[in-house]
Amino acid sequence: MEEELSTELKTHDTELLELGVALGQNHAFGLIAGRCSAAQAEALRRLREQKLYKRCTEKWDDFCPKYLKMSRSEADRTIKLLEEFGPAYFELSQLTRIGPETFRAIAPAIENGVLKHNGEAIELNAENARKIAAAVAEMRSAIPKKSPEWQNVMRELNSVCHESDVQRRIDKLAECCMTIIAEFEKIGRDECLGVARIVFENTLARIRGELLRIAVENHV
Repeated sequence: MEEELSTELKTHDTELLELGVALGQNHAFGLIAGRCSAAQAEALRRLREQKLYKRCTEKWDDFCPKYLKMSRSEADRTIKLLEEFGPAYFELSQLTRIGPETFRAIAPAIENGVLKHNGEAIELNAENARKIAAAVAEMRSAIPKKSPEWQNVMRELNSVCHESDVQRRIDKLAECCMTIIAEFEKIGRDECLGVARIVFENTLARIRGELLRIAVENHV
């Protein structure tokens, strides 16, 4: 009896591991980054939490790129989305592009596989994909827009540009730079970045080059 149970558990683990590898194959076709299913996200979590990846390699850091065809950060981000939002996030993202911030804002309108909008209860299924996309777009447009924090800091920096207090200007510039860095990090983690990642990387390279030039000119 114990032997049969052990065999059953091993078979289950193997199937889960194969599902994780299949998820990696899906990633090669761009189906991850907000397009994987809740079941696939759950498989990722179990692979990590139950350390089933150790059947293939010792470290999660190595398992992700080799077997899942994604970085550890991508896998961890998917798991984090599952833990924060549950299956509903993945159910909706299967039907329309949506980021965590937008989902967080409209989450109260989603319950038991249904999106409530304008008095209508729309089931989250493929048949309603167009209607869901339109509803989400409308709800997204109604979310109050906030000025990016870096813009606020830049305004403060401009207010002291003409002051003689150089130290204050430098401090304000440092604050602005840290805010901009945080904004770049946020964009870099965006699961919907897609082909815009090339622009993102080129921009980072250009900024790095300019900062290095200034450092060299100032003997830093």
